[in-house]
Amino acid sequence: MLKNPFQVAVTFSIVALVVKLILFYFNLQFNIEYIKYSYMLILLIAIFFGIRSGKIAAQGPTTFGQDFRSGARTASFFALIVGVITYTYYAKIDTEFFPTLKAETIAEYTKSIPELVKEKGLSEAKELVHGKIMNMGIIFTPYSQTMYTLFGLVFLGLFHSAALSFIMRKIAGFK
Repeated sequence: MLKNPFQVAVTFSIVALVVKLILFYFNLQFNIEYIKYSYMLILLIAIFFGIRSGKIAAQGPTTFGQDFRSGARTASFFALIVGVITYTYYAKIDTEFFPTLKAETIAEYTKSIPELVKEKGLSEAKELVHGKIMNMGIIFTPYSQTMYTLFGLVFLGLFHSAALSFIMRKIAGFK
């Protein structure tokens, strides 16, 4: 059984990697909703098992703080490992993800250019579109995606750790 938060995080980050690779295999990586909801579910389950392993290791009643720390450690370790996986995935495995996403976004911008020129004028529309395209070069990179994933998972993990700690303390029979 999983004895500490790190083992729980490693186990569930491997599950997250497998889910991400399955989505890549079935060419569903451009539907971002799949990965968001998958990571959320995996994170919640990991936090649950992290709190549970903390309760088992304590060999007695635990406080809310102990439960929260166990869940937060699990979520933090999970976020770090998934951050490394995310960077490696976008930098080495799915290298065409961001160029394809940029091309689709630019195609959407070009459809709105005639309306933008009518509203703001040619030079201001040109500046606006150029600025959006330059920002895409910053936002659509493996590094930025890793940072969004890392911070998002840590903050959500802290919140869910508090919520699950509270729920697990209120419902009898969790150990």
